[in-house]
Amino acid sequence: MDHKLKMTVAIVGSGASGVTCFIQLVLKYIITKPSKILSIILFEKKGEFGTGLAYGTGQEGHLLNTKAGLMGLFPQERLHFVRWMHDHKDRIEQEFPQVSPHPDAYPPRMLYGKYVQAMLDEYWQLARQKGIEVSKQQVEIVDAEVQKDKRVILRSASDHSYLVDYVILATGTPEAATFENLKGLERYIGSPWPSKRIIQTIQDKYAKISIVGSSLTAIDALITLVANGHKGPITFFSLRGLLPRVQSASEKPFQRKVLTLSTIKTLIRENRRSLRVKDLIRLFRSEVEGYLERKLDWATEERVNKNHLQLLEEDIRQAMNGDSLFQNILYSLREETYAIWKLLPVDQKILFVKWIKPYFDINRHAVPMENGIKIMNLLKSNQLEVIGNSEDIKWKGNKFVLKTEDGHTYEADFVINASGPASVIHKMEDQKLLQALLSKKYIQEYGAGGLIVDLNTLRVKDVSSEERTPFYALGHPITGLQLDVNSLWFNVEQADLLTDDLIRQFQ
Repeated sequence: MDHKLKMTVAIVGSGASGVTCFIQLVLKYIITKPSKILSIILFEKKGEFGTGLAYGTGQEGHLLNTKAGLMGLFPQERLHFVRWMHDHKDRIEQEFPQVSPHPDAYPPRMLYGKYVQAMLDEYWQLARQKGIEVSKQQVEIVDAEVQKDKRVILRSASDHSYLVDYVILATGTPEAATFENLKGLERYIGSPWPSKRIIQTIQDKYAKISIVGSSLTAIDALITLVANGHKGPITFFSLRGLLPRVQSASEKPFQRKVLTLSTIKTLIRENRRSLRVKDLIRLFRSEVEGYLERKLDWATEERVNKNHLQLLEEDIRQAMNGDSLFQNILYSLREETYAIWKLLPVDQKILFVKWIKPYFDINRHAVPMENGIKIMNLLKSNQLEVIGNSEDIKWKGNKFVLKTEDGHTYEADFVINASGPASVIHKMEDQKLLQALLSKKYIQEYGAGGLIVDLNTLRVKDVSSEERTPFYALGHPITGLQLDVNSLWFNVEQADLLTDDLIRQFQ
């Protein structure tokens, strides 16, 4: 068939973000009825199609860290997952008897993975019924070559080639780029995902384990260990030693008066300069103090080097009462965060990531109450210890030796790196396609992380020529331009823009 009569779209990465792109393409193609035939190829290098690493976990204790009411796979239909749970209530009660199909629930990620796969299956069948050509390729795409006609030849690790018109880079979350000196060691686990890697590697249930990091990913690793009977001591070893705060049973509405998009726009206009991080800090503090009707000694709000059990017990108390003020304010910003982020120049984004984001994240990306209680009990039993001000880890003899800035040393039999994903493209070494695209200058790195795209279409920019490229990107590959790439609800809405632009190419 003449390729001018058919357009082929490759979706590289078939986790939840890739699946929402697939669904939206199928639906929009059916609705718009373009004359060209649509062909979609889904590529997935790991495990099953639809689940990705996070939702394909075999651990029932791995819960969603975002409430179910935000997890719909369809734009502006955030409650779709909740409705799906209601529609399949009998089946869910048998497989997951503890799950409540409620918007404020935090179901197991295993269940959410089943939802994503169900939606993929439904729209896969619909695509075939409507004459859309679809195929799945369980291979890793490692290279790409743009032809003179702007079509792309994708190459797999096994040297198979695929000729396509457009490529969606939904490559998912990369591994951490820290502690390169430990790679290759038998007792070093470079990522908590897939979780079976931890279970298969650590057979000694009394071994000393150090988990690098103390955020949601580190907590996933912790839960994998204890859910599979680990009895030995576990440490979180991180830069600041900050634990995420705890989710309230239901989100408490907060009416902001100071930290608003309107106030920020006024500030920019009146000062005739761009937004700065220190402006956001000042506005946040004013918002808090206005609500409390008193001044705060902000030094006392610092959480570094404080008793983690006491902090967590207080966080649980606040979550139970719904009065976690910092969290309530940041959740109320959900719909405006991206607009504010775009107002920050690149140097201020870098500053935000370096100094503010850890504190933003522990409030905005908190743990469900169930996991907060688990962590509290592990701290009480002294099986878990949180160590901040980390500096270095080395392998000496038959042990890992961990050192803090003040010179204290700790030992571990195994190290699990959960320090967070690489944000700079050239450090995303496990994502070989991105490395190939970067080396060929098909993509360009953004100063605050990730690569550069047109934010109206998510189409990769050719900065040197301003030509339209055949590449699109979604999720973590554009982390610097879009702060909320770890939030699926945000990626679903961005996929709406992306697929709108792709469908226009069929007209």
